[in-house]
Amino acid sequence: MLVEVGGLRLKPPATVGDLVSDKRWAVDDPPASRWFDRALAGSWTRDPFDRLLVAHAQLRGWRIATGDAAILEHNSGRCLEL
Repeated sequence: MLVEVGGLRLKPPATVGDLVSDKRWAVDDPPASRWFDRALAGSWTRDPFDRLLVAHAQLRGWRIATGDAAILEHNSGRCLEL
């Protein structure tokens, strides 16, 4: 979805599948209810995906690699709650 809306640009001939199989990335699988609850509490954007992304990162204590100023602002106070 990020590719479709322009939130992620891949250099041709790269595909989303290439990202998934890249060993530099890890797929995380925390309980979704925790980050859904966290995302619902946020009102800084109407974009549900941005809210879920920030909520997940906050719960894990992760930084987000993005150029989106609103996401950076709302993920600046990292915390680990899992």
